[in-house]
Amino acid sequence: MTIKHTSHARYDLWYHIVFSTKYRKRVWLDEPVKVHIKQMFRDIASHYDLTIGTMEVMSDHVHFTLSAPPRLAPARAVQILKSVSTKLLFQNYPWLRNEYWGGQI
Repeated sequence: MTIKHTSHARYDLWYHIVFSTKYRKRVWLDEPVKVHIKQMFRDIASHYDLTIGTMEVMSDHVHFTLSAPPRLAPARAVQILKSVSTKLLFQNYPWLRNEYWGGQI
């Protein structure tokens, strides 16, 4: 990978992140849905100056490598990705409301 830079730092930080669905329900079974989820995470990441390296969407979890600038704590990067992706998933896939009646994935 390439070394990125800001005005006061040079960095090449990569984190391995795993998001599992609530109760490990197997909800991502269709291939078009998996492709859409990958694109959705990449769009969210690019909006917040994050970079996603490798990504794999399984039936009950998503794991990927994430590069974030040093000004952004890893916990904050995960918080951004989880909150925005949950909102978008419930908007794009209304059938998830039947699976997760509490409003969380």
